[in-house]
Amino acid sequence: MSVPAPEQEAAARLRAEFDASFAVPPPEPSRDLVPLLLLRAGGQRLAARLQAVRGLVRLGAVTPVPSRRPEFLGIAGLRGEILPVFQLGRLLGLAAGGAPRWMVLAGAERVGLAFDDFDGYVQVAPSDLQPAAGGGPLPEVARLPDRPAPVLDLAHLLQALGGR
Repeated sequence: MSVPAPEQEAAARLRAEFDASFAVPPPEPSRDLVPLLLLRAGGQRLAARLQAVRGLVRLGAVTPVPSRRPEFLGIAGLRGEILPVFQLGRLLGLAAGGAPRWMVLAGAERVGLAFDDFDGYVQVAPSDLQPAAGGGPLPEVARLPDRPAPVLDLAHLLQALGGR
């Protein structure tokens, strides 16, 4: 059984387009853009600068440890290390969210900041980062295509944790 000529031509065109898609190198990431991770904590969407994040992992088992800090969830094992895990939404004074499912690793001492959901990765122009009114752990607001998101200052947040 032979295939009609128009279908052969369409198949050949699709094959050529498919092959050509692998011949083009991927575009170089722009050094002018600021990479951000988008996450949800305490019912609010937040952004974190990628260069301040040491890792992003699914939150595994957290062993509760008695503490006077309500934002302290406990300790978790990750790659042979034991990390303190804090609930990001509570650290920021946000409403209690659901059970955290993700954790950002931050700081030289490796602290886990647990949050509800991971929304993705974006890059924004530096001009899309505007100073926020309150400052503190959320000193900037990223203008995103759908809506703005406060940007976390993880260093400030960890410094405040150490001072408590």
